Amino acid sequence: MKLKKYFKYPTIMQKSILLVDDEGDLGWIMKKVIKDAGHKFSYATTVKEAIKKIKSLKNLNIALVDLRIADKNGLTFIKTAKAINDKIKFIVISAFGTPNIKLKARRLGVRYFLDKPIRADRLLDIINKDGL
Repeated sequence: MKLKKYFKYPTIMQKSILLVDDEGDLGWIMKKVIKDAGHKFSYATTVKEAIKKIKSLKNLNIALVDLRIADKNGLTFIKTAKAINDKIKFIVISAFGTPNIKLKARRLGVRYFLDKPIRADRLLDIINKDGL
């Protein structure tokens, strides 16, 4: 089933998106949702793997980052990733988002923080907005 007709903001420009999360089921679902919406998708289950992808994916637009990744903290990863490519926009995803953590994420330049479980329509509306 194609999902495009359900979104408030249609895909106007294909974006390259990296998911950094250690949940295999979420990776499979996000791949389906993001690719069906017309975007490129990459997936990393560890920070080490994600850093390699950031270095190799020259046109990466957005990184969806879980706060709790198997080998590191998501906010620490964002700091490192920004040093490699400051053009990437970050969306933090987590089931453990406290106001303090959300504030720390905003200080790193994160504009969006999505609580798990993630609604596909909300995520794609954010991805498809101009300026992200």
